[in-house]
Amino acid sequence: MEHRPKAVAPYYFAPGKRLFQIVANVRGDKGALGSVLGLVESVCKPVATTTYLQPDNTSILSAVAEALPGLETSGNIRSAIAANGAVIDVEVLEGREGMLVDTFHTGLATGAGYVMMIRRHSLTRMLDRVNRLLGTGGQVVLFEEGIAVGRANGEAFLKALGTEKVRGNVDYLRSNLAAQGWGSVSVKRAADGETRIMAIEDCFECSSNDGGRTGCHFFRGYILGNTTATFGKQFSVEETACRMRGGEVCEFVVTPASKTRSQEDARSS
Repeated sequence: MEHRPKAVAPYYFAPGKRLFQIVANVRGDKGALGSVLGLVESVCKPVATTTYLQPDNTSILSAVAEALPGLETSGNIRSAIAANGAVIDVEVLEGREGMLVDTFHTGLATGAGYVMMIRRHSLTRMLDRVNRLLGTGGQVVLFEEGIAVGRANGEAFLKALGTEKVRGNVDYLRSNLAAQGWGSVSVKRAADGETRIMAIEDCFECSSNDGGRTGCHFFRGYILGNTTATFGKQFSVEETACRMRGGEVCEFVVTPASKTRSQEDARSS
């Protein structure tokens, strides 16, 4: 199956339609979630659904739906769903003039804490503006900010999963970046067994460039901060290819600082 972006629905627009958001708290019994989802499909026309498990083993089912004839009020839909014995509680929120905004949820929660969504283009325009205003100093700012974010995310993984699991699966865990829309990461080890070569397809930092940027300074800093936090020692990161410089992918070479110093000593001797 082809990998693809995850569809989320913080808002939905269907001109001329009467829209509802249905949020049901469902018991953790076997088959309960499926029965409630089937009921939702019988009383309206779902256009987007999300489910997630809660710490108490109950589930939340959230659906954006178009009304069906005869069940065109939030009260009617709520009564029909609340009648299912697997439903602990349910809210039905109506949109306005063919528009529906998710007014139930207050953000996104991950294992590492709360996150928020921002359009890629909006973010890269911010990077462009920093670069235009500060020139080469802007590149330094982006690099340092990347280090700070990478370090914080690395420390969050260590706290959530434990040092041994993170260090033993670091290349696999980098897939988390793709899941969050940063770009698809592939990692291979160089012949020395220590140096890693990271290739990033569809890097978010290259999604647009109107400010004369010539490299992924933020992402390079992110990799440095994240790798340093993960392994508790110093590294160097060099971007050897970039889509902003005509490359097919963005490529970073991550080298332990001790190895870099050894190479420099060998060249100078």
